[in-house]
Amino acid sequence: MARAPLVAGDLRLDPATRRVTRADHEVQVTARELAVLEFLLRRTGEPVSKRVILDHVWGDDFEGDPNIVEVYVRRLRNKVDRPFGRDSLRTVRGHGYRLVPDDG
Repeated sequence: MARAPLVAGDLRLDPATRRVTRADHEVQVTARELAVLEFLLRRTGEPVSKRVILDHVWGDDFEGDPNIVEVYVRRLRNKVDRPFGRDSLRTVRGHGYRLVPDDG
């Protein structure tokens, strides 16, 4: 069963090909960045806590610094938002992050 592409505005992630595009431009991401982005895209519009992201992307047994989520969100912003003048990866103060469709 093929998994359908995930889309939020002009940001698109195809889980089958592991390809990310923004405004029809391919964006190179690491496997972990892809996992974080896919997790947020599957919950577009919902605030998601760092803990929930850690549990689902890194696993329940992750014992490192939870601020690793901030590092990966910053990397994703630098790849899928800033170069395109977008602001789709938003910080939800006191909670975590939310991905919102942003077509520029």
